[in-house]
Amino acid sequence: MVDVQESPFKLALRRVMGRLARRDHSEQELRQLLSDLPASVVEGVLQHCREHGWLDERRLLEQAVHSRAARGQGPRKIAFELAQRGLVGDQVREQLSAEGYDWFELAAQLAQRRQGAAPLDLAARRRLMGFLQRRGFNQDQIHYALSTLSKPGSP
Repeated sequence: MVDVQESPFKLALRRVMGRLARRDHSEQELRQLLSDLPASVVEGVLQHCREHGWLDERRLLEQAVHSRAARGQGPRKIAFELAQRGLVGDQVREQLSAEGYDWFELAAQLAQRRQGAAPLDLAARRRLMGFLQRRGFNQDQIHYALSTLSKPGSP
């Protein structure tokens, strides 16, 4: 049962903690969650979460990029999904260009798994390009991936 005397701050903090207990959220997502409350309460709750390390967008970025790259998503798709969560700018670009992420090689691995040993005719090439584009790879990465596959008639 909710205490009718509970302050707006405590109610907002409880709401935020319920969300943060499941997964990390961006500041924008939490602001949206608390949009029905006064700005001073929202700022207080966000500041409290930052001070306690519960709201850490750098950690969120690292985890999001790592998990999506592990699922075979390219940098463009990852950046788009992060922007929808309110994460844009230099930190996103830094994380996407961090060491350990070779987007060209990831695109090549996906292309190899998708195509297998089948010859790469024009129709298969187009399908594979579309697949890699939907996964969020840029044209240079896609061309590199296609260049690593065997050509028609090649062993």
